[in-house]
Amino acid sequence: MPFKRKPVVTVGAGEWKVSVPNPPKHATHARLVCENQLKDNGKPKVAVLPIPDFKCFEGVIGRFQYIRMNNQKKVLEEYDGTWFWNGIEVEGIDLME
Repeated sequence: MPFKRKPVVTVGAGEWKVSVPNPPKHATHARLVCENQLKDNGKPKVAVLPIPDFKCFEGVIGRFQYIRMNNQKKVLEEYDGTWFWNGIEVEGIDLME
C-alpha cells in the first residue's frame, strides 16, 4: 500500500530551510510573481528558481506556482495552485500541516 503524500515539505539545508506546499511529482522550479514591484511597462516582475533554492525568495512578496522546466529553461508544464509568499514564509502553511 503506497504512502499518502504529505501536504508540506521542507526544502533547503541548514539556515536555508523553509516549509512549502508539497510540489507536484515532476515540478522542478517555482515561479514567483511579485506583488509590489513593477517593470517599466507596468507588468509585475517575475522570478524563477529551482525548488531547493526557494529561500532565495526571502524578502520578496508575491504569489508563486510550481512549473516544470527543461535544461534550456523552456517551460514544459504549469501546475494548478498558487500560494502567497509573504517574504518569509508561505501564508497558511501551518494550517496545511
